[in-house]
Amino acid sequence: MTATTSAIDETLIPTFLTDEATRVNAGEPITTREELIKHLKQAARLETITIPMYLYPSFSIASRGYSQWDPGMGAFRLIRSIVVEEMLHLCLVRNLLVALGEGDRIKFYDEKFMPSFPMYMPHRWPPLELHMGPCSRELVRDVFMEFEKPAPKGRPQPVPEGWYPSIGKFYEAVGKGLKLLDSQIADLWKSNKPHLQYVAAYWNKDGGGEPVQIKDLKTAQDALKIIVDQGEGTKDNKLSVPIDPLKPVPGLDEMPHYIKFKRIADGVEPIGPVWPLPTDPEAGLYADDHAVTSLNTLFNAVYCYVLHMIDVIYQTPRNDIQPGKQSPRYHYERTFMATMQGILVSIAEMMAATQVMVPQAMVVHAGPTFEFHKLPGSGKNKQHLMKLCDAAMVHFPQLGGDNSVRWLISKLPDEV
Repeated sequence: MTATTSAIDETLIPTFLTDEATRVNAGEPITTREELIKHLKQAARLETITIPMYLYPSFSIASRGYSQWDPGMGAFRLIRSIVVEEMLHLCLVRNLLVALGEGDRIKFYDEKFMPSFPMYMPHRWPPLELHMGPCSRELVRDVFMEFEKPAPKGRPQPVPEGWYPSIGKFYEAVGKGLKLLDSQIADLWKSNKPHLQYVAAYWNKDGGGEPVQIKDLKTAQDALKIIVDQGEGTKDNKLSVPIDPLKPVPGLDEMPHYIKFKRIADGVEPIGPVWPLPTDPEAGLYADDHAVTSLNTLFNAVYCYVLHMIDVIYQTPRNDIQPGKQSPRYHYERTFMATMQGILVSIAEMMAATQVMVPQAMVVHAGPTFEFHKLPGSGKNKQHLMKLCDAAMVHFPQLGGDNSVRWLISKLPDEV
């Protein structure tokens, strides 16, 4: 990657953008299947970055709403709806890779795949420094809105080699590449395994969209439309988009991510009280606090388990559900989102409510670090999580009991 300014901090550029094996020719037309696959893998990384970046500030919100009597959704529910849609986008990108015969060549549970903050937003010009931080109108305005910001209208500004002006332009390049290659390669979709694509068990109370089974150019373009419309909004920059971008119904609309964040930044949707979480924490920050370390380790293990579970879903064939018969695939699909919204969020809320002394002799509240945790392997992972939970329960007894984190962990699939 090259840039035209010395203001670039090279240490904040992710290695996957500069490594010859993974980098893409950003700004140049996609004319080969190899370049298309590289772009889609970069897209998966881009969507993966948003999950910890958006979840972390939502965990810092000390109440689930500014007031139960206030109108509107509030910052927490808006951010939660965005995160779930980002999970959908991540799966749509992987569906595209499966449709192109590349589904088994990417893993979300991979130390090299997980983001590390601070970092530059991949491909975006001008450079945007990304952080995990406590929720504030400034963070939402200066980072999140900029991340989701549509490309400016009018004559395009010059962009250095290796960069795109927006996510939408990145996906526009992918769409054009798909169209070109579909016209040039007769068997582009010959290795598709539709029975391995994610097409069910998605729900988002405050958001929209649906998984798309990709089988040809039309359905691939449908998937890209969902991703871009839900993020930046439609090309005419309306303040709302259909809840189902592919089957719009008058009156059934939601806001794109950019507008949702703008409502938070403008103070329309209140944030409420916020725990003082550290910015861009790493596990070493809590090295002197064994209690917080045990809880953070459990959090990281569960987060990695969620990513691993998505990988397992994409390796498990989907069979038609029949009365009286279990479908492992359907069980995994229902479980992975429940694990994220139930177990992971509960652990994070305990951390955020816990004070910790950090090396700078400051008292802050603990924030999860979203770091890679080595799992022992399928068939052993649930017991591993239970052992980590038991170790943390010594310090946080609320992890146990009826309908608790430990109880929920015990209900996870044994074989994942």
